[in-house]
Amino acid sequence: MKKILSTLVLLSLALPASADRFLSGQPADVVLGQADFVSGDYAELPNRFYEPEAVAMDPTTGKVFVADSGHYRILRYSSTAAAQNGSSPEAVIGQPNFTSFSENQGGGATAKTLAFMYQITVDSKGRLWVADSDNNRVLGFFAASSLGNNPKADVVLGQPDFNTTSSDTTAAKMTYPSGVSVGPDDTLWVADTDNNRVLRFAKISSKSSGAVANGVLGQPNFTSSEFGVTDSTMYGPCAVSADSKGRLWVADTYNYRILRFDNAVEKTKGAPANGVLGQPDFTSADDANTATGLYYPYGVFAAPNGTVWVGDYSNKRVVGYTNAASLPNGGAATIALGKPDLTSSDLGPTKNLTSGPVNICAGPKGSILLSDYDDNRVLRFSPFRTPGLTITTPNTTTNSAVFLIKGKATGKVDDVAYRVGNSGSFMKTDGIKSWNFIANLKPGSNIIKVVAEGPGGKVTKTVTITRK
Repeated sequence: MKKILSTLVLLSLALPASADRFLSGQPADVVLGQADFVSGDYAELPNRFYEPEAVAMDPTTGKVFVADSGHYRILRYSSTAAAQNGSSPEAVIGQPNFTSFSENQGGGATAKTLAFMYQITVDSKGRLWVADSDNNRVLGFFAASSLGNNPKADVVLGQPDFNTTSSDTTAAKMTYPSGVSVGPDDTLWVADTDNNRVLRFAKISSKSSGAVANGVLGQPNFTSSEFGVTDSTMYGPCAVSADSKGRLWVADTYNYRILRFDNAVEKTKGAPANGVLGQPDFTSADDANTATGLYYPYGVFAAPNGTVWVGDYSNKRVVGYTNAASLPNGGAATIALGKPDLTSSDLGPTKNLTSGPVNICAGPKGSILLSDYDDNRVLRFSPFRTPGLTITTPNTTTNSAVFLIKGKATGKVDDVAYRVGNSGSFMKTDGIKSWNFIANLKPGSNIIKVVAEGPGGKVTKTVTITRK
């Protein structure tokens, strides 16, 4: 007699089939900036990082950009290199070569220099946008995937030209901008951190250097910069993410929360947020290491599937809020990456543990990329795929009371089980990848259900064997 599946597995089989998914505590599958998953020291080398703040993937080419902030440079990796542990970059932005590491290349700001960058992003047109924080500006590099080493930026915002770096609180100036995101409607959003606000630049493709912002959130006008903890104020916002539904997500870092603005482009100056995560309401600002709390969230990324990922820096983890837009204020995260669960505090570097994750972006094939600042590396986490299942025995008729059923399972599969009829226990098959079992048949039609399950979910197939 084959062993009946455990209660835990049976309960899991009773759950609805799920699509590809991430699981708390899962290992990363690629590391950049280090030779392996257990190294975390910085080094002044072409393929090593020092305090990487952000990562971005060009959706038009698959190439990956890393803001190697402590080295005042952005490194570009081919799509192939970005999938190989410890690989070398193909181009450098912000430095004349791969062995130079000076802020603003040892001089003043120019169209070629950088001074500690926070969030970066590549939009649907292949333009790289950089929050060049210490220079109080945002830079745009067009056709970024085809640029050579040490290119000039094409446009600057927050400053009238490429050589000015002064800060101010106006529609044309910024003070330590940290976050950038471009929505599908060609709107550029900038988290203007030390002005405690988010700026909106509409139709960014038509903007030239020094252009003024079209809107502001977090402040009632372009000349106010007071911080606060209400639904219409912010305190040190460090990252932004515009999703495909017109929502803007803001990492309101020093209020330990994420703000959601629905129909963001239509918001008037100082309009209130529509939702909050990390706090139970709009007037609380307490840190916590729980499923509902945050502690200095420096990064936010709204994934296409509706999950919002947060780089919860001081909790040393990344948390994922499934179906985030539908959660109530203070709703709980459901996934923890870099930690085994939503309350642990173990430190990396390992495949499973991080020491200081900051910014997150989309990676290839549904994966996410994150900058692990304190471990001087970038990690890729790929979702577990739903297993594949094939029954190779066709529907047929037999005179026998027993019948051999065969099949195959592909992908990450933990169990394959079967049941004859619509009730009763599931039984384990012989084998998993290539499996079989002998079914006991009653006279007439026998519907046999086979289920394959792995970390990515489960899949069900049926075969009908008729006994004469």
